[in-house]
Amino acid sequence: AKSTRSRSALPLTMFCHFRISIAGSPPQTVVFQLNPDKCPTTCDNFIALCQSSATAKRPSSSSTASSSTHDVVQPTYRGTDFHRILPGFMIQGGDFTKFDGSGGYAAPSTNKGQTTFPDENFDISHDREGILSMANRGKNTNGSQFFITLGKTLHLDGKHVAFGHVVRGVEVVREVSK
Repeated sequence: AKSTRSRSALPLTMFCHFRISIAGSPPQTVVFQLNPDKCPTTCDNFIALCQSSATAKRPSSSSTASSSTHDVVQPTYRGTDFHRILPGFMIQGGDFTKFDGSGGYAAPSTNKGQTTFPDENFDISHDREGILSMANRGKNTNGSQFFITLGKTLHLDGKHVAFGHVVRGVEVVREVSK
């Protein structure tokens, strides 16, 4: 994933993209428009994880649940899966440590080394397909996991920080959900 934005400026919008391979097929592009004017920390975190040159590696079966991954795993979206797929609702990804929805953490470069960061606001509604939003474990627990809506999900408003939307490649998102 790459971004077309400079970290030195805070534009009203910025764009980044994922290259997604479905079942070993050639990668397809999904382009996101982000809204740093509304959610600067959330967007910086997402961009940092998109721009990382590292590739996530699945934990070995001998890994212990109690081991700390923060010292050995470079935060990145590259090489991760959509680990939670709920057709008609959303697809969720961003767990670069455990690949099952129980891991991941915020990019240290954008969040002062903290593993989570607070909700910035709930200005953007989950009012349509393609909304990009942070997954969380409750109030103020944003990390690396995100989801993309597959339709209107207004019940998520006020609970999850939406910070962008798909501007190209929504058909790829739909295909992932199948």
